[in-house]
Amino acid sequence: KLKRSEMYGKYLADKRQLKRELRLQRAKEAEELGQDVQQSKAVPRTLDNTREQEPTTVRHDDDEVALDEAEDEFAAYFADEIRPKIMITTRPRPSRELFHFIADLMRFFPKLYYYPRRSYSI
Repeated sequence: KLKRSEMYGKYLADKRQLKRELRLQRAKEAEELGQDVQQSKAVPRTLDNTREQEPTTVRHDDDEVALDEAEDEFAAYFADEIRPKIMITTRPRPSRELFHFIADLMRFFPKLYYYPRRSYSI
């Protein structure tokens, strides 16, 4: 077991040394070509930069989309001009912990209204 541990440690050290030598060799080659080592790093391939652009994709600076968002019925809510009203109710027989939770919610959200359910059907 000790021999195996020593061999594995030697393997890891050799692997680190090889990796270091390759890194130094790449830096030396880049320096010979006159490139900055930090800027010559390859850009990783991601889903976003490998995606083919579709003609139906909406751009951020599209005027039509901006007008649609301005005329949207919820635009005033998203622009924070109007605070939404929130109604909350409970199950028919709520627990004590649920009332504490509702009280916490009422402290955090303005215009939150609680109506007890009692025996009414929804």
